[in-house]
Amino acid sequence: MSHEITIQQAADRADQANVTLLMLRKTIDEMDIADIETAVILASDLLDSVAAWLIVEQAQRGKSHA
Repeated sequence: MSHEITIQQAADRADQANVTLLMLRKTIDEMDIADIETAVILASDLLDSVAAWLIVEQAQRGKSHA
């Protein structure tokens, strides 16, 4: 099974999600609920593919070491 994203894409998306959450943390008191929800959805969307990639990668490495 081939990966849908590359390791570089996974790293970039994780970094983008991290920046999004850091910005949210620093400005949350100044944001309305719709803006907060948008930031959380953006971070979640970025991390979904990263989490899926890590699960597949871990399974593949487990098979190769078995």
